[in-house]
Amino acid sequence: MNVLQSLQLILEVAYNPDFMKGMAMIGAGIAVFTGFGTGIGQGYAAGKGAEAIGRQPEAASKIRTNTIIMAAVAETTGIYGFVVSLIMIFVVALG
Repeated sequence: MNVLQSLQLILEVAYNPDFMKGMAMIGAGIAVFTGFGTGIGQGYAAGKGAEAIGRQPEAASKIRTNTIIMAAVAETTGIYGFVVSLIMIFVVALG
């Protein structure tokens, strides 16, 4: 089998609709893993915020506000991963 025949075989497999649906499902599963990073980041930020409040109780309101904003920003990464996985499932795999 020469290189040209191998390339033709790869292209036949890559454009197979069932193969594309399977790859979309695998990609959707990988996209959902962004939630792990989000949870770790939010937990770390909340821990540091609690530590800062423990050190300076008089600045608790400012620290709390900043911690909530940081958690909201970190949450967007998980939401983006969830939305990407839904798009991959419903548009690519089931479409």
